[in-house]
Amino acid sequence: MRLPRVLACIAALLLAAPAVAQDAGAPGGEGPATYVVGVFTPRVLFANSLARQRYAESIAQALQAATGAPFRGRGFATAGEFANQVGAGAVDFAVVEAQYQIEKGYPALAQATAGGAAAQPMVLAVAGGKGENIGDLQGKSLATVSVGPGDRAFVTNFLLQGQVEPDYFKKGKGARDVQGALTLVSLGKADATFTYAGQTAGLGTAFRSRPAPLPVFVQTDASVPGDVAGTVRKAITGVRASGGLLDGFTAYAAKPHGALRSALKAAPARPGGTPVTSAVRAALPTVEPHLSLSGTPPVVLPDPAADLTVPPPPADQF
Repeated sequence: MRLPRVLACIAALLLAAPAVAQDAGAPGGEGPATYVVGVFTPRVLFANSLARQRYAESIAQALQAATGAPFRGRGFATAGEFANQVGAGAVDFAVVEAQYQIEKGYPALAQATAGGAAAQPMVLAVAGGKGENIGDLQGKSLATVSVGPGDRAFVTNFLLQGQVEPDYFKKGKGARDVQGALTLVSLGKADATFTYAGQTAGLGTAFRSRPAPLPVFVQTDASVPGDVAGTVRKAITGVRASGGLLDGFTAYAAKPHGALRSALKAAPARPGGTPVTSAVRAALPTVEPHLSLSGTPPVVLPDPAADLTVPPPPADQF
């Protein structure tokens, strides 16, 4: 009598399986697909992983309200975890670091902003007593945030504009995000780290870079229908979602990212201009060019005196 009940339970599970897949938005399902928005911005300071997750969910909810399609958000702390989920087709759109977008070549749909600006300077954060100038940090350890293969070029070529030696900083500990890097500096386990201005967590500042592009909203899944991607592109520019430093999105423009793209392609090189480690020196006095003698009368030396003769030697004496 028990066997029929077991078979009935198995049959019920098999019949329920397609319904579960459809709710998840599987291809071929009857229900609408649920699009996933990921957030991988390790250089943007969040209070914790929960704050990052809430930021991703706020973007998803705004897109769902604007498009009518179901969305959900997911926050990612590491490049490996994010790449694995994208490779598995589990992420359709994402907010990623500008460096990551350039390296991966994902289509950029919008630009994240902070205070309405698409770029923000980065600063070299240091603990108290570590020096007030970048010149005091040569040979000191630099905590780095892992984004991609161009991390070193991002620091040396873009932030420092090639004006320090590639090995200026001693290799320090790596951190999965800027929160971890700032903690390393605060605990004295690293001497400095780069972070966006305004998120130094009470640390000192030894250097301020030119504005660096903020994260970009991209399409990570090429199989998303074109009409859906187009709708999302239009909707995301009107989204106002606060997360750490970021507060919204604007239309993407490739030109402001040109300097970063060039910096990532170039190998770290020796300084070729005025080093950022030294103060600007006062201009040296101008050296006048040598005098020209053209057009002046020649100098004539006087003839030797006529009576200027050498007397004969004295006669031999025996």
